[in-house]
Amino acid sequence: MKIAIYSIRFLFALLFIYNGIEKLFIPYDSSAFRESLPENSDTFFEFYHLLQTTGFIYFVGFFQILCGVLLLFKRTYFLGSIMLTPILLCMVMTHVFITRNPSYLAFDSFLFLCNVYLIGYNFKKIKPAILQPQQGWI
Repeated sequence: MKIAIYSIRFLFALLFIYNGIEKLFIPYDSSAFRESLPENSDTFFEFYHLLQTTGFIYFVGFFQILCGVLLLFKRTYFLGSIMLTPILLCMVMTHVFITRNPSYLAFDSFLFLCNVYLIGYNFKKIKPAILQPQQGWI
């Protein structure tokens, strides 16, 4: 069990640190980007171009690096996996609503499920903080 957790953490860290560095430091060339992903729709390229021109892609890249670094350390990997959840959900929903590419959707869904596994592994520790006992519904 611990080997699986360590493997997922390490692979996630490598993947997201690399992707974050790519977003922050490698110059964006829209024509090369289109050529490298010919199976995607024009809507996806418009969406990515919007992220690029507004600078939001740098925000995403920074948090991908931060989550990747947090995943490296045993003490902080749980925080990194919680912080990675919205990023992964956005990636999955991008493929559901914009690209509609089944292979990307399957890959990102697999990453999301691995992240849920990382969070679920420690759920007993955080359950008292999240699900506090209450007297009523309100």
